[in-house]
Amino acid sequence: MRCNAERLIEALIAAQLMEMQRQHKKKTEARPCVVTVSRGFGSMGKEVAQLLADTLEVRCCDRYILQEVARRAHMDEDLVKVLDEHVSNFDKHWWQKLLGRKDTFSQEDYYHHLVKVVLSISRTGGVIVGRGANIILGPERAFRVRITGSLAPCSERIADREDIELADARKCVVDKNRERAAYILNLYNADIDDTSLYDLVINSDRYNSEQVVEIILVAMRNAGQSLPEDALGSLRSHE
Repeated sequence: MRCNAERLIEALIAAQLMEMQRQHKKKTEARPCVVTVSRGFGSMGKEVAQLLADTLEVRCCDRYILQEVARRAHMDEDLVKVLDEHVSNFDKHWWQKLLGRKDTFSQEDYYHHLVKVVLSISRTGGVIVGRGANIILGPERAFRVRITGSLAPCSERIADREDIELADARKCVVDKNRERAAYILNLYNADIDDTSLYDLVINSDRYNSEQVVEIILVAMRNAGQSLPEDALGSLRSHE
């Protein structure tokens, strides 16, 4: 009887150890990479986001967010794009009068669908560009990056990219950054430049896009994020 009891105890201990190992493995399994990228206009944010997504082997989600919001709301994508760019005018319902819409699409409706889309992306992994995704997901669900730049270098990049005069590019940078700040303030009652909303803030003035992505990857790794094998080596092969 004693022998059988000892074997039973050993079996119970072994089963408990196996369960503990299973739970530990479940907790330590790599989660899908989720990065949010907030960016100043002309700071190379979109370019960095796409390169980062390629390196992490996930999707870069920008226009896709609008497509999904439009699909869920049963609305035209171009209309949602206009709404997305003019959140501060939601309460005026100017777009309904412009397009002769009798139904309503409130700021709450837009926010409701936006949150669902962002959460859906976070479950499978992705680099999410803008739209306050860092605020929706928080530090538990994403690594949150903000990319900024001084007015002069950002304006020069926009002038080169759009083939416009530098003075016009400077105005574009100022106006676009003002719009993005108003979006975050209006939708989340938050300051887009509040550093507590991000895990990493980078001034891109002195770096190219590959160097910015490398900084992000190193920061993610140091923060305990799981990266694809040899992600840094893969990135450096592009340089």
